[in-house]
Amino acid sequence: MSYFSLLSETHSTKSATDTLFDFMGDFNNFKDLLPEDKIENFECTNEQCSFGIKGLMPLTIKIKDKKPKSQITFETLGLAKFVFTLHIHLLPNQTTHVQLEGDMNPFIKAMAEKPLSNLINTMASKLAALEL
Repeated sequence: MSYFSLLSETHSTKSATDTLFDFMGDFNNFKDLLPEDKIENFECTNEQCSFGIKGLMPLTIKIKDKKPKSQITFETLGLAKFVFTLHIHLLPNQTTHVQLEGDMNPFIKAMAEKPLSNLINTMASKLAALEL
């Protein structure tokens, strides 16, 4: 396995970070951050969500940790070959970025790095554009 860390671009938000924090704490809203054309079979409960990303394997994630009004960390469940944590950072100056880190096979990493970078950049951009 090989450790990786990807960081999205930083964006100014249209909504207050505390409002975004509350919004992201609800998995029903998680789909709003994902690229519609790349996501398949999205399902969610209060505790977790699962979806497929075209070109990659299906994922199930749950909330691992919340730092009030500043960060929500999600983690994968049940994936031996692709383990990651996704951090949504809500910064005090009404900016945000998304970080993805984890371990995966170096061969898979080489193929997945670009789609994963695109995913987190899309998520950060969509999060910043929300008007709540």
